[in-house]
Amino acid sequence: MSRILLVDDDVDLADLIKTKLTSEGHETFVINTGENAFEYAKQVKPEIFVLDIMLPKITGYQICRRLRKDPELYRAAILILTALGEEPEILHGLEQGADDYLVKPFKLEKLMDKIASLNALLAAVNTKNPVTSLPGTDAVKREINHQLARGTAIAAVYIDMTGFKPYCASRSREGQQAALEYMGKLLVSLTRSMGIYECCVSHMGGEHFVVLLKLEDHERFCSGLMQAFDDGRKSMYTPTENDQGYIIARDRTGRETRGPLMSLSIGVAHTQFRQFKSAKKMFEVLAQVRQKAQPTDNQSVVFVDRRHADR
Repeated sequence: MSRILLVDDDVDLADLIKTKLTSEGHETFVINTGENAFEYAKQVKPEIFVLDIMLPKITGYQICRRLRKDPELYRAAILILTALGEEPEILHGLEQGADDYLVKPFKLEKLMDKIASLNALLAAVNTKNPVTSLPGTDAVKREINHQLARGTAIAAVYIDMTGFKPYCASRSREGQQAALEYMGKLLVSLTRSMGIYECCVSHMGGEHFVVLLKLEDHERFCSGLMQAFDDGRKSMYTPTENDQGYIIARDRTGRETRGPLMSLSIGVAHTQFRQFKSAKKMFEVLAQVRQKAQPTDNQSVVFVDRRHADR
């Protein structure tokens, strides 16, 4: 069950919601004014906020933005309640850092569905990859949304281990896991050795990783990563494979084929030249630039998006 803070100036509705949430086993706190909501939240430290947008003196949007900037509270899930229900208002709320919305009036069963979805989101965000012990896609996308809501200058680095599938075909399952463990540890150790502590290293699954950095850190990080990986991968191949520059693997039909040594295909999307409103759009750009980063001669390569607008 969750620790929930409800911020709504409609006293009767707030009491009704609290009764329902409490009956479902949630620890529920209520405040009927937006002015002191942030300070109250610092005291109770909720996992989920149910936040009315139309509050006197201070809006729910303002509270939402402030929550996303706070180091203690920014990871909490936020559900906004709006009486307007129009798409621009809803999108604006999500852009301020909210995770979901509910249009007034609503049935309590619908609210409970939203709470369940937010709990599922928090569970997914806190789930670590069993091989690399890194958070997954949900975690990094949510972190990107939070950073965008704060107006932070960021860069997202998409890392694809090109040549991983041929490597898997030529190695045992233990060898495949060792390659992923090596990649995960390399990303974490590199950020630390470079003094890049304000970052999020995530494993999307398979050979795909994403690292979220401050804008000013991405160039030196990518340069260091390519050099470290291209030097370190030698330990994953035999001397013969390193000398010849390829491996022999079998395809699905059982035929022997040549496969390249692993290298990194790195795409970078950032906020230097244009502003993103959501992680979804940033990931669309990451997919585009990663496709343009095509390694040659077993050498890792990076492609940085430098467009000022979509075109």
